[in-house]
Amino acid sequence: MTGAQKRGAVVLFVAVLALVAGVLPQVWEEGDGGRRTGAVGAVLGIPRASKPPAASGTSGSSGTVPSGGVAASSGKGTGAAASGGGGAGDNAGERDDEPDAEERARAFAAVRAGDCLALFDTGKGWNTRIPRKAACSGDAGLTRVSAVRTGWSACPTGDGLSYVVSVSDAGKRVLCLTRRYRAGYCVLAEKREGGQGGARMRLGSMTAVDCTVKRPAAPYDTVLHITGVYGPSSGRAPGDCARAARDRTYYWSWQVDGGDTLLCTMVYRG
Repeated sequence: MTGAQKRGAVVLFVAVLALVAGVLPQVWEEGDGGRRTGAVGAVLGIPRASKPPAASGTSGSSGTVPSGGVAASSGKGTGAAASGGGGAGDNAGERDDEPDAEERARAFAAVRAGDCLALFDTGKGWNTRIPRKAACSGDAGLTRVSAVRTGWSACPTGDGLSYVVSVSDAGKRVLCLTRRYRAGYCVLAEKREGGQGGARMRLGSMTAVDCTVKRPAAPYDTVLHITGVYGPSSGRAPGDCARAARDRTYYWSWQVDGGDTLLCTMVYRG
């Protein structure tokens, strides 16, 4: 090969590398310095937000519910929530012999309390086996790690709380999780009959889903739109989800995060 041919081959190789770098998705994990998460959300299928319907009845019109049900004045759900304790689809206590076991163990080892993860329940199980860090201020950070355990000490359980486990040659590592809810996003729920003909709703408290999904993953049959997330400083009483004066929207609400946070939702589809 002549000198000119070699130079031409080098230029072609560099051009191909530049093309590949521009086409392939770039994924960064947030480190201790708070670097950008990059394309983590897109790669892991993080659901998108949707504009919430306006509070109904605020101008004297009769309130309606998106599902076509009977409107009520700031009604609230009475159903229980599914905390997802144990981790959706997680083999707690079993040795991890999957092909990605080594990568998974390294990812678990890198997680610290206070980190946020691009991790959520799709309705069929966790969206990924490899926990990916995400910026807590961004849309991808759907769960926060409240504690990291190396034994079988129980993580807190309840609405909006869960855990995932990794078992490897390095030992056991348990990540205690708290779901981070944001208004404008959607979660899954399952309708249930309550006592005396009343309706109940079971919340998939670790789930996240695109609001426009046509068929929720079984056993879920309802998509709930988050209208508000209120902490202790809001001064709101349980079930106080009204967004405007004379709001007659029918809300489903739960006390999550150990009862410290009021989660308000309304039916988007179901």
